[in-house]
Amino acid sequence: MKKILLMLLMVGVLVAPACEGPEGPQGPPGFDGQDGVDGEDGADGLDIIDLVFEAEVDFTEESGYAAAFNFGEWVFEDDNFLVFREFGVTEDGRSIWRLLPQTVFLGEAGVLIYNYEFAHRVLAIFIDGAVDPATLPAEFTQDQYFRIVYMPGLFPNVEEGAKVDYSDFDAVMKMLGKTEKDIIKLNSQ
Repeated sequence: MKKILLMLLMVGVLVAPACEGPEGPQGPPGFDGQDGVDGEDGADGLDIIDLVFEAEVDFTEESGYAAAFNFGEWVFEDDNFLVFREFGVTEDGRSIWRLLPQTVFLGEAGVLIYNYEFAHRVLAIFIDGAVDPATLPAEFTQDQYFRIVYMPGLFPNVEEGAKVDYSDFDAVMKMLGKTEKDIIKLNSQ
């Protein structure tokens, strides 16, 4: 008797997944978006998913050797950012981007650290370390380029099980499907 029940159970398991029913009805249409103040369609806004920004920063005593960027209401508690600093340029003119925090050893002068912090809606890039920032040459404080990649908490573009080297700016851009023309220029507060 147990063998017959076991056989029926196995047949049931093998046959049940192969059953298909009719296709269900079409779902309701999505929202078209909010109309402008006067009731007419307004200009399209930014696509907040997968944004990449670029900022040129001068670290000065007046700014507290930092730059702050306010990203507003669309950044949620679970979201985050990756920040890259332009470390140099190759012979063929391509920028070399390194993920922060980034440590620069200045010999006897000390250690300089480029770092960032993100508190809900505000991202700050700053310099720190065992060095007096007022004594740093301009090459370490002026005309510093950063790329800031918005990473939503629920990341829709990453395939299940995908391996991405988040320290590699080019790999992150490829994962996002972004190119240089998609980068948005930022000004600090």
